[in-house]
Amino acid sequence: MAKKSDIPTHHYDEAIHYIKHPDETSHLSLDPQMPFVLAKFELMQDIAQANYPHRHNCYQVLYISEGEGTHTIDFVPYPVAAPTLFFLSKEQVHYWQLSKPLKGYILLIPEEFLGFPSSKVVRTHDFSVFNYVGDSPHLPLDKEHFTMINGLFEAIADEFYRDKDRSLSVLRAYLHILLTKLHRLYMIEHPSECSAILSPLVRQFKQLVSEHFTQEHSVQDYASRIGVSTSHLKDTVKAVTGSAPGTMIREKLILEAKRSLVHSDATVAEIGYSLNFEDASYFGRFFKRETGISPIAFRQQYQQKHPTIASNR
Repeated sequence: MAKKSDIPTHHYDEAIHYIKHPDETSHLSLDPQMPFVLAKFELMQDIAQANYPHRHNCYQVLYISEGEGTHTIDFVPYPVAAPTLFFLSKEQVHYWQLSKPLKGYILLIPEEFLGFPSSKVVRTHDFSVFNYVGDSPHLPLDKEHFTMINGLFEAIADEFYRDKDRSLSVLRAYLHILLTKLHRLYMIEHPSECSAILSPLVRQFKQLVSEHFTQEHSVQDYASRIGVSTSHLKDTVKAVTGSAPGTMIREKLILEAKRSLVHSDATVAEIGYSLNFEDASYFGRFFKRETGISPIAFRQQYQQKHPTIASNR
């Protein structure tokens, strides 16, 4: 088998090539400036329900109205129990194992539209659900909320697929409403995360970590980017989340290391270098200290437990 040194990435700007128009006869042609892409699962090629580990370079809201199986996101399996929603942040690794095909909508949102610039991360609460999906990336819907969310997706689809008079202003407004409603429902389902979302400093820190963790490993680096003292950042993050900021940085590094270990054929040294560890042996010691197992042993253990996923690489 040819060496696969990286995890397959599905790119936002290629998504329209896998979508058919609702009339099921023609492919959709979109303005490249469109603020997002919306498609139905049943009108996309199999790539929308890929059974191999992959990642996306954009944010996703996956609204499942029908379907059965398992959705694995960063090593955690979630049952597909429709109706439900899944939220995926950029670069999360996921795959599907389905016994019944999915129906519903896929909403792909580029980083630029959500307003996540790398140098100035000030965002509204409406979009902050994406910062916390690593812990709770799904949202089941009851009958009342299913009706509301289903109606919003259908309204967006109706505007999105208009051929001649599609309005970007209307689409942006609909998306803002949808994300605001989803944020509110998410907070009802996950109330313990509300305080972290309401803290601008914590939101900014978490977003910066997600953008720069491969290069910057110290709390001081992030405090300097934000413009606060290291002690203030440590105290605030600890008080709001219960976790030390250094712990959160290390958890992000370990997660990315695990992704590469089990979903690619990169060597331990290559993975360590990609995460800005100049010494491969130090990376190995860091990984074992944080997980209790060496990188090689972790890879072998995972492949033994999940031979089908390993063979799909």
